[in-house]
Parts: sequence; structure tokens; C-alpha cells
Amino acid sequence: MKTYLLLFSLLISSLAGIAQPNLETREIEILPESNLSISGNTNVSQFECEFNTLYFENQILTVHFSNNNDMLNFKNSILPLKNRNFDCGNKRINKDFRELLKTKNHPEILLRIQKIEMNDEENAHVTLNFEIAGKNKNYRFPVKVTGDEQLCFEGNLALNIKDFDLEAPSKMFGLIVIEEEISINFKFNIKA
Repeated sequence: MKTYLLLFSLLISSLAGIAQPNLETREIEILPESNLSISGNTNVSQFECEFNTLYFENQILTVHFSNNNDMLNFKNSILPLKNRNFDCGNKRINKDFRELLKTKNHPEILLRIQKIEMNDEENAHVTLNFEIAGKNKNYRFPVKVTGDEQLCFEGNLALNIKDFDLEAPSKMFGLIVIEEEISINFKFNIKA
């Protein structure tokens, strides 16, 4: 077993009991010094929407997982991200971003952790299910894992807004158009 997977298992196993055979339930905290942003391009410029990670302060997330050698399989482990906690730099872009995500009917992006596969001591692949505007899609992507007492998961993921049936608003009579591919950049510092 890789050192970081073992460390992660030991950290989260120190806080709660077993929910059922082979499935453990633990509590973790995403620290406010974490970073999360969504960036993209229009045909004339770039934009970046930063998530206010102070939202994570004093929030305990419950994760359910089973440990199978170099892989953690998760069940019912969800990280909710309120759309209104993203700041794109000005009110108009914030409004457009929330409109794009259909915030009125779907106020949150839900990240469901599916699995973490350790490749070596500092590299893993994570499978997440993204629920955006009521649509779900799984993504598997690489992350860097570092830390001892606190773990840090760092990476980025490119996704297409069409995967979620989203239509980017065009501005100025269609002269400014948002490109379909966006990038999610993150650095989650986690304490168990």
C-alpha cells in the first residue's frame, strides 16, 4: 500500500466508527486556505471565477469509503458548492455565470467522490461525478497528493459545458461568445 493512501486511511479512520462491514464512515474538513476556480475563454478575452473557500470554514464533511489496496471506493460522499460562492470579478459576469449554471433551479454544483486510485506516493487518479444544473457526468483525472498531517490534493480538469446541456450566453448581439471548454483548477487542503 502506498504511504499516502495509508496515511489518508489512518487519518480518517481516527474520527468515526464503521457504518457497515467494509464501508467506513469518517469526517473530514476542507481547510479555508484551499483554492478552487473555474476559468475559460471568450472569443475576445479570458475569465476566471474563484470559489470563496471561507465557505468551508467550520464545515465537516462525512465520507463513506472502503479500502481496497491502492484504491479507496467512496459511497454517498458529496461536496456541495453553492453557485453564489463563485466570484468572477464583477457583478455582470457573476450574473452571467449564475445564469449559465441555471442557479435559480439548481443553486449548487455537487461533487460526488467515486474513487481515489494511488499510482505512487504523490500521484493519484480521482473519479468524481459532477452534477451541474441537474445533469450528471463522471470524470477521471490525475491529482498530486502531498502532505503528512494534512493532505493536499491538487490538479485541474477540462470539461465541456455541453456535457451538462449548458448554453453559454452570448453578449453584444452575439459578438462575444464563451467557448464551450472550461477548466477547473483546485488545491484542496484536507484535515481529518
